Amino acid sequence: MAKRTFHSNQTGFTLAELLVVVAIIGIMFAITLPALTNITGQTRLEAAANALHSAAKLARQHAVSRNEPTYLVFHDEQTDSELAYRAYAVFAIDISSGAPTQADGYYVKDWETLPRGVVLDFESDPDDNIFIPNEGVSWNGALSERGELRIGNQTHVVAGFAPKGNMSTYRYWTRRVLLCEGTIEQGALIKLSTAGKEIRIDLQGQSSIIDIEYDDNGELVDVEQ
Repeated sequence: MAKRTFHSNQTGFTLAELLVVVAIIGIMFAITLPALTNITGQTRLEAAANALHSAAKLARQHAVSRNEPTYLVFHDEQTDSELAYRAYAVFAIDISSGAPTQADGYYVKDWETLPRGVVLDFESDPDDNIFIPNEGVSWNGALSERGELRIGNQTHVVAGFAPKGNMSTYRYWTRRVLLCEGTIEQGALIKLSTAGKEIRIDLQGQSSIIDIEYDDNGELVDVEQ
């Protein structure tokens, strides 16, 4: 019996067709990459804002429930150059003894770092940015009215919550913690996006997340009220 031979009508792609397909994929990738990058950045920024907001609420809740002064604590270049403006913790002081000292302090929440590519803006808005010290005020017990707390031999920038939950020592102004996409190079803040987030803490210790915006020069230009 003679063998049957089958001939397929299918043919492969030519080199020219493959090059066209590759070119189309490249164009589509170039168009969508900025959008994908922006989405990723926004996700990091939102995650950082949510985590920091949760820490602020934890500090206030702990202050009220345990009747202890509690602080949202930050690292700057003086306390840790590697984690400067990228790390935060919650610290409280046990005041049940007759004469409490800083040695009675403890961490309610250990140090956490912000997602890579998100940093604390320590430069913008000198009126109420938590990293801009208010001049002409002195130490008040453990917490300075400049918004600084001595823990051991280090002085940290903090947002302090009194046992009743209101902002400790801040009698006349709110506190703002600003987050932006960027890096810190040789002590200088380099913003990489016009989008930002703010954790705003009012005099009663209530906190909220607010969208902020920077211009092309990195200046703060718009804050949702």
